[in-house]
Amino acid sequence: MTIRFYSRLPLHGETQFIPGDNRNRGDWNRSPQDSTGAVSRFDVGDDFTYIDYLSQVAKAAEINGFAGALMVNAPFGEEPWIVSSALARETRRLEFVAAFHPSHFSPWQATQMAASFQRSSGGRLVWNIIQGGSDAMQSALGDTLPHDERYARASEFLDVVKGFWANEAFHYKGQYYEANGMGLRGPLRRAPLPLICSAGSSDAAKELAAKHADYYLMLAEAPDVVAANIADVKARAEKYGRAGQIRFGLSVDVILRATDEEARAEAKRVFDEGVAAGTVQIAKDRTGQMSEQHQSRYQRYLGRAINDYDDLFIGPNLWAGFSYVGIPPGFAFVGSYDAVEARVREFAALGIEWFFINGYPHLEEIYRLGEHLLPRFRDRQPVAANDLQPVPLVTGPVGPGQQLIHEDRHVS
Repeated sequence: MTIRFYSRLPLHGETQFIPGDNRNRGDWNRSPQDSTGAVSRFDVGDDFTYIDYLSQVAKAAEINGFAGALMVNAPFGEEPWIVSSALARETRRLEFVAAFHPSHFSPWQATQMAASFQRSSGGRLVWNIIQGGSDAMQSALGDTLPHDERYARASEFLDVVKGFWANEAFHYKGQYYEANGMGLRGPLRRAPLPLICSAGSSDAAKELAAKHADYYLMLAEAPDVVAANIADVKARAEKYGRAGQIRFGLSVDVILRATDEEARAEAKRVFDEGVAAGTVQIAKDRTGQMSEQHQSRYQRYLGRAINDYDDLFIGPNLWAGFSYVGIPPGFAFVGSYDAVEARVREFAALGIEWFFINGYPHLEEIYRLGEHLLPRFRDRQPVAANDLQPVPLVTGPVGPGQQLIHEDRHVS
């Protein structure tokens, strides 16, 4: 099994500090006019904006060997598809896992947009089909369907999209959508259908994944819970003849340092700043606005007395502190290079192939992960001794293409 790593782009502000802190980079802080973070005061029309910072993060992810970047669709953040289309032209191989609500697009509009994106990017779009947070949040956005119906609508949405993609004249009639002869034509038909990801811990969410998803994405929590979810979704996929097709991904933050002590010290800093800023109570008050996955995890692990940061470790090197202070996705691997590698391998053994991992601030932590974690999962062929060629010593004047050296060396 091949493990692939994906980063995440901070589409609603960088969070080296508690969200809204004016020391964070970007203009998503409480008082942007007083912010000290980089690119915090730029306005539309300036030469450099927060989107340019996102470009730096995307390029760093590509340079450091990440396969792609997750584009979270938060109601108060940048729109994922728009940012992805801009950054796809500034990167070469990076995939963009763009989250979107089916309620925001018609099936045809999503099909046409995705085909054009695939043509312009070389097939680097991945869909993350989401259904939003709570019913209250969705209602505020104009989507009044109850929870389970949103998943039923999404299933029909993907039925129609796949029909448009595979047929020049597709016909369909369902409860939420119908199609009467439309389909991709001409060069758009050659564009690859994006890989489809979905998430959610409810029965309705798992049924959607079982029927349509290439990857079912989960938030990190105790390994036995993750293993049970994988088994459940695989069993459901059997009804659709897809038990061997569906795969799994995990979203988890990381505090990676040379030693466990250094990593835990950073976790304590995050915890202490959250307590001092009052974000712990704010996070509790907002549980009604969380997605189903966030709510279930919060209630399962955080509904108890918490006296210090280390009370939030729910397993070896698995820390719920980000969730406690209100930073999603909430759980993190915290530890040394060896310890975090062991946690990744532990979850990979359960069947996880895609790891969405990130630290704060994103730019620097992508380099840390790229230099100290990702290389541990690369297949490297050893260089044979006879493949090493001696570099000739130069004793006279250095000419074009020659290198002056003072000792015997070998290069591969």
